[in-house]
Amino acid sequence: MASLRAELRLRDGQRQTVSVQVETHLSSLIRGISELNQNVSQLLSELVEREKACAQDEDEEDGGEEDEEAEEEQNCEMQPPSKRSRT
Repeated sequence: MASLRAELRLRDGQRQTVSVQVETHLSSLIRGISELNQNVSQLLSELVEREKACAQDEDEEDGGEEDEEAEEEQNCEMQPPSKRSRT
């Protein structure tokens, strides 16, 4: 028995781990990768929903004013890290 593991590192440094148990044959590995993909997608969707809710709360506190600079400065606590480009 083996396991597949994915780790999401958030911008604030926290880590969330998702793992799936698999057998040692190819079909089990394929199913495990599919399940891991679904679990990670669900986790990322939850983070996006929290971020949207945080942004809406901040908009309500501002009295609905639309200011481009304020939108750029919005930072919710739970955000995935920015992608790095390879050099």
